[in-house]
Amino acid sequence: MATKLRELMLLRHSKSEWKNSTLADIERPLSDRGKKNATKMGRWLKEHDLTPDLILVSPAKRTQQTLRRVCNDCSANHITVDSLYLADLNTLLQTLSDAPPAERIMIIGHNPGLEMLFEFLNHENTPRPENTESVTLFPTTSLAHFILPQAWHSLEQGDGKLIQFIRPKDI
Repeated sequence: MATKLRELMLLRHSKSEWKNSTLADIERPLSDRGKKNATKMGRWLKEHDLTPDLILVSPAKRTQQTLRRVCNDCSANHITVDSLYLADLNTLLQTLSDAPPAERIMIIGHNPGLEMLFEFLNHENTPRPENTESVTLFPTTSLAHFILPQAWHSLEQGDGKLIQFIRPKDI
């Protein structure tokens, strides 16, 4: 029996506003540019028929606002996962392991955790698509799209095959 592959999309929240320094980090909203880029990414996902089955999102205001703009009219189920706020690699892997069954999952979260998960999945044995050689930073509103083995609960280093890495400036 053939193993069914899964897809994982890592989306870093859009650019946040830094003008109000009295706000707690978790309360920072999107900037105007962030709103525009999130809407742009949402259109791109829809045009490429890449609507996730499940979206796991951090409780931070900027990730919630990114979710609403990226998926304003999509049918994806979304779950706010408190532990995704500034999550590290182990927390991200545990979140995927605990996720309800889904074939295509999107995580909307933060750096440096998303970048760590990107590097963990895209081990040096996996060739990167052309526009990702210099990915050492996961810019805001960037999307990494991986194909993974079936089991979310047993991901190992290098398990991911990176299909594409899209930044707003690429769209």
